Amino acid sequence: MKLFVAGEGPSESVYSQVDPTTFSEIQFEAEVHKAFNCLMPSYWCRVFSGAFVHEGDCRRADLVMVRRDFAHWYVVEVEIAGHSLDGHVLPQLRCFRFGEPAPSCLASLMSAFPEFEGHQARALLEHVPRSTLAVTNLHDPTWKTALRALDTDMLTVSVYRDSRGQIAYELEGKLSVRRESLGFARFSAVHNSIRMAKGIRLPAGLLQVEDHFGNIGEWTVVEDAEALWLTKNRGPALLPHDALVQILRSIDGRIQLRSSLGV
Repeated sequence: MKLFVAGEGPSESVYSQVDPTTFSEIQFEAEVHKAFNCLMPSYWCRVFSGAFVHEGDCRRADLVMVRRDFAHWYVVEVEIAGHSLDGHVLPQLRCFRFGEPAPSCLASLMSAFPEFEGHQARALLEHVPRSTLAVTNLHDPTWKTALRALDTDMLTVSVYRDSRGQIAYELEGKLSVRRESLGFARFSAVHNSIRMAKGIRLPAGLLQVEDHFGNIGEWTVVEDAEALWLTKNRGPALLPHDALVQILRSIDGRIQLRSSLGV
């Protein structure tokens, strides 16, 4: 039995773990939803039933986690111990990881996030890097190894309760964001530079940047009173004036440019 004590108090402060095998998948999904909204303040976590299609296979997700700065988002699959890894879990995550969003994804996002405008939901689907996440009620090293091959993170959520019925959560594991969007900016042909908002998380100085053709060159970030400027050191950037450019960063720190919203 796993126990923990909250504070220095009487027995009411002792929390014991709820037997994870007693949860149905629907019950556990509800607990995961609450746990994520408590423990991950940098994300929105919502119920999500959008479908993804991969090699003729169509599967629906359980939850969605969107980082509040729109840098990246997760399609979340909630699974309980006892489900078949090869027959159910891996096919689900493979479809979410490599599949294409079905039309139901847009409708489900707009339903889950009434505060979003339509263009925000579309931009999330089309331009913001997507990752996959499996959440389980029991840690299983076999699952973790198999999911790593699908480039999928795994977290374990445990539920605790004290004698008054108060709930506490334990979260095990970590997120490894492979790719994130730093934001969008405009190219100035006059300056041969991309003018970015100062909130974009790029350090001042010299950077190696992969442009929209896949070429890697040296660019320099300079900050002035109003903006950040990303300037190619040699040669033209080969972007039309006022082109909209997305700036992406990979897990290895590589900076990439995507122009005209991926066109």
